[in-house]
Amino acid sequence: MRRARVPEGYELFQCKLCPSKGNNQEIRGVGTRMAAYRVCSSCDFWLTCWGYAMLGDRDPDGRRVLRIGGRHYLTWTEEQGFPPEIGYAGVEVRHYVLLNDPTGAVHATHRLWLMGTIPESFRDRMPDNAVFVTEA
Repeated sequence: MRRARVPEGYELFQCKLCPSKGNNQEIRGVGTRMAAYRVCSSCDFWLTCWGYAMLGDRDPDGRRVLRIGGRHYLTWTEEQGFPPEIGYAGVEVRHYVLLNDPTGAVHATHRLWLMGTIPESFRDRMPDNAVFVTEA
C-alpha cells in the first residue's frame, strides 16, 4: 500500500477549541488563518459566525443574522440574489421577530440561508436573537 505524499510545509495540529485536528492547508482561502489561530475548519467557520454577533448581527452587505432554536441563518436581500445552494432554506416567506427589539416589529424574508446548527461549544457566545412567527 502506497502512502499519500504529504505536501511540503503541511502542518497538522490539535484544534484549541474542540477535539478535531486542523491544518495549515488552504481551504477556501483560510488555511493561514486556521494555522495562526490553531483551529480546525469547523471552529474557524463558527468563529466567523460569532464575528457577525459581535458586529451587531449584520454583515457588511446588510444581510441580517438570525439565530433561532440554536440554528444560524443569514437573510439575503433582493439585490444580492439567491443564497448558495447549500443551506438555502427555500422561497417561502419567513416572518421573524428580533428578541432585542422592544417594538416587537415583525420582519419578513424569503431568501434565507441556513448556515447550520450552532455547536454546543459556541451556544453561550451565540444565543438566539430571534424567533420565527407564523403571521405578520
